[in-house]
Amino acid sequence: MTNTKLELESEALALAIHEFQVATPGLQTCALIYGVAYPQLYRELRQWLGHDTADQRLSLIFDAHSEDRRDQYGPYLVRIAPGASKPASLLTKLARCCVDDFRGVSFLFSQFPLGDLVTGLRERLDVTCADRSEWQMKFFDTRSLAVLDRTLSVEQRCAYLCLVNEWWYIDRYGSLQRIVGDNATADSYRAPLDLDEQQAVAFIDAGLADSVLYSLGMTDDDLLAAFDARTRYRICEESLAGASGDERNSALLLADRVREALLSAQERSETE
Repeated sequence: MTNTKLELESEALALAIHEFQVATPGLQTCALIYGVAYPQLYRELRQWLGHDTADQRLSLIFDAHSEDRRDQYGPYLVRIAPGASKPASLLTKLARCCVDDFRGVSFLFSQFPLGDLVTGLRERLDVTCADRSEWQMKFFDTRSLAVLDRTLSVEQRCAYLCLVNEWWYIDRYGSLQRIVGDNATADSYRAPLDLDEQQAVAFIDAGLADSVLYSLGMTDDDLLAAFDARTRYRICEESLAGASGDERNSALLLADRVREALLSAQERSETE
């Protein structure tokens, strides 16, 4: 993505959030940041907000500092005070981060105080599956949000999302998505989140494309570099959709299938 396009998309996102803030003054705005995408950002924000007012605060969901304590890989919330007539500088910065790496930043609009949001999100980390395996729900990685939204039952979704009025994120193809919550005044959720076998499979299948692309990144990084992130994911997803049962049972066969699809796409682009 060119710098000009990045700037235009981040400005558009910041403006959309600012306009929503103005239209819903009773809600607070928080950015949920996954430190893996920006390990140094937590330290920068602490320095930036250290002398700021209580209108803008920072709180960890869980701590995952690096060994030297300089970088933060865990998720955390940043409360963003609305700008008077234009997007606040903090919002502008975080919108830029969101567009630059969609995985690591989403935006929550809620009537709950920051402390209650942090507590509620911590409670939503634990997942238990029908086979008694235990997971962590990585809602702080935006790639999980679409799966979460479509996979939970009506009752599960209502309770799980009651913390937020809306939850905004950018999907894999650069489109702004909005999950509408339950608009509750009290948190009715009780941990853990219980997933049946079909729901667990939905989450596992959703991560298949990322797993294959990660594997190819170890062996075919030059090939992956020929495509932007959105294009290579689309090619991978389309290729996996046509995989046979035997291929789906073999990581090597799946990687070979996607590699061939990427090579074909590269050849077509070179001849056009």
